Amino acid sequence: MSALYRTSTIRAIEHEWIARLGGGVLMDRAAAAVSDAAARLARALPRATPIVALVGPGNNGGDALLATAKLRERGFPAQALALLPGEPSAQDALAVWKAWRARGGSLGAMDDLPGWLARSPLLIDGLFGIGLVRPLDGAAALAVSRIDAASHRGLIAVDLPSGLDAETGTVVGGAQGRAMRASLTVTMIGDKPGLHTGTALDHVGRVQVAGLELPHDTPADGELFDEARARALLRPRARDSHKGSFGSVLVLGGAAGMTGAALLAGRGAQAAGAGKVFVAAPDGPAFDPGQPQLMTRPFDAGFEGIDVLCIGCGLGRSGRALEALERALRTALPLVIDADALNLLADAPGLVQVLARREAPAVLTPHPLEAARLLGRTAREIQADRIGSACELAARTGAVALLKGAGSVAALPGGGFSIIDAGNPALASAGTGDVLAGVITALLAQGHAARDAAPLGAWLHGRAADLWQRTHPSGAGLSAAGLPALVTEAIQLQ
Repeated sequence: MSALYRTSTIRAIEHEWIARLGGGVLMDRAAAAVSDAAARLARALPRATPIVALVGPGNNGGDALLATAKLRERGFPAQALALLPGEPSAQDALAVWKAWRARGGSLGAMDDLPGWLARSPLLIDGLFGIGLVRPLDGAAALAVSRIDAASHRGLIAVDLPSGLDAETGTVVGGAQGRAMRASLTVTMIGDKPGLHTGTALDHVGRVQVAGLELPHDTPADGELFDEARARALLRPRARDSHKGSFGSVLVLGGAAGMTGAALLAGRGAQAAGAGKVFVAAPDGPAFDPGQPQLMTRPFDAGFEGIDVLCIGCGLGRSGRALEALERALRTALPLVIDADALNLLADAPGLVQVLARREAPAVLTPHPLEAARLLGRTAREIQADRIGSACELAARTGAVALLKGAGSVAALPGGGFSIIDAGNPALASAGTGDVLAGVITALLAQGHAARDAAPLGAWLHGRAADLWQRTHPSGAGLSAAGLPALVTEAIQLQ
């Protein structure tokens, strides 16, 4: 697990230590982290490869300029280009600038960038940090365009790629904004949620946290749910086990024309270790001849002998579907609510209140459009603040909300969130979300709490896609029917 800290928390830690040590100490440590990272990369490049730092007017630029000085001291051909002429505005950055000048250092202009790009340099992005509130424009936007169009040896972002929002993972300015694309982000003091979800995943490259030797006991705002966290939750099975040890799952869904959705959820539950899996479809039995262990059950039958319900996959939005959702919400069984069941909830606010009053746990698994319907927003607004949207949905419904997408977010009704550190565009295929719903259901049936089952299921689902991508680099072609076997393989890390 990696702790995630919002900008306000990072600022509070930073201010506390600046008061103790002075800003120059923190800047020196940040610059050392950046220069060490650049040196490691540069040693693997041709000997004459230049290192070019882009220096902004704030302390982010001071980090980059001081890193350039440290690289020169180590014998690397490092240069610096200033975004703006004249002295920087930030006090600590100004001290670095004056020391650079005193040693005879010169700062080139951003107009010099094309010439350096022609030499395929290693770049250091120190234009803007976590304080950016407006879209990149002018020389900064032009620099992004030139770098995107050029061939270079990699780009190291200082704290975060310029143009990104450290809170949300979006590009500042939305579709009209610009942001650097880094191969490595060296982020300071603590990891940030905006580096791990949404658009940011195409901009940050590998993330390296530089703690700057600042011990603190500040509570994390969230967590990055990674392999270590998954290993801690997965348990080996006792030898004295039987199918009853791992729960009975009922999938309610699979209306005419959509039976495959319910069967995929059933396959996902089977693959993730549920002891028994039943499928109940509103328009007659949904039988999977390739998976005869998936049993059928009348749609209107009671829930006797069932431990966890999964409702919504291919359910449709008929009157019978709505009645089934009402029955499910009024049980004392744990629920996984997906797909059509989420849309039914969005159409019936009274049922949301029923959900919020339930004592039994529930997990919601919306994609951005489904979350938008539930919150009365647009999908674009959901994507503009994925973490905030997931947290609001959890608070409104009293359920664990798993907002799917790049960097899926699992939010708890009492506060707190996880970002899933697994998955790739191979999952952008019909039916993969049904498999995920089944996986989470199986984990609940095996005794995992909802707060753990949702992120663990999402991680296993994402890990399955990562296993696929190892032999299919483009990520294209993964079918939902092939995904459950990969989920089973992902579980073997225990």
